[in-house]
Amino acid sequence: MSLEGRQVSIKGKYIDLLFKDKHKGRLIIELKRGTVLRKDIGQLMDYEGERLFPDDPTVRVMLIGNRVPPSFGRSLDHHGLEWREFPIAYLIEFLQYFSNEQVQQTIATKPIKEPMQQRTEVLSNSSSEKIWDKVRKVFDYSRFGETLTGEQIIDRIEAAYPRTDTDKGTNRSSIIPSDYCCNIVNNGITFKFHYFEYLRDARRGEPQYKVLGEDFDYEGAIFWKKEIVGEWLKGEAEPRKGAGWPSKSR
Repeated sequence: MSLEGRQVSIKGKYIDLLFKDKHKGRLIIELKRGTVLRKDIGQLMDYEGERLFPDDPTVRVMLIGNRVPPSFGRSLDHHGLEWREFPIAYLIEFLQYFSNEQVQQTIATKPIKEPMQQRTEVLSNSSSEKIWDKVRKVFDYSRFGETLTGEQIIDRIEAAYPRTDTDKGTNRSSIIPSDYCCNIVNNGITFKFHYFEYLRDARRGEPQYKVLGEDFDYEGAIFWKKEIVGEWLKGEAEPRKGAGWPSKSR
């Protein structure tokens, strides 16, 4: 493919990236910082419609964001629309790779990203250390974008803070992944520590969670008992509370 342009203007609208392939087909790419929203899909369809003509239907579209909700991804796949998810941590690692001149010289022979090792480093233990602090240390930026079950999260924290002769380690029952989700509210618990995203629609069976990090700019639904009870909206410091929001939550 060859790049035809950035911010290409079509009837007052601007396409982020426009490519042309060897068959003269066009690829429209829309880039979104943060979470892909419903309106972004409509915007992409609008751009595609401006380039489609009866005698030239060779237009493809692709949506790229830091996070694509699982339900959106399934819908896009169903309709044959291409999409990619590049978490912030991946982009940081990508840029760090190219910041090293020596690495740049071996670009043709070395992969951009080595496979992530499934191991947990043993960290210095402290009985007074809070579970929240352990979550942040075990799932640092190198883990952002990973999807795990609740049991896998608990296993990794327990492995990083094992029981020793001088320390009791971490009690498994004290590690509750849902308490640290940006999109789960619990009745009677302060809605404060945000680190994971609860993936209600990821699969049947055990709940799954995506590692987003402490400062991720999450937008989307908030759940309680697997039902939507609120929403985080861009630019708002507090969540929008729906009718089903638990009364005792702070």
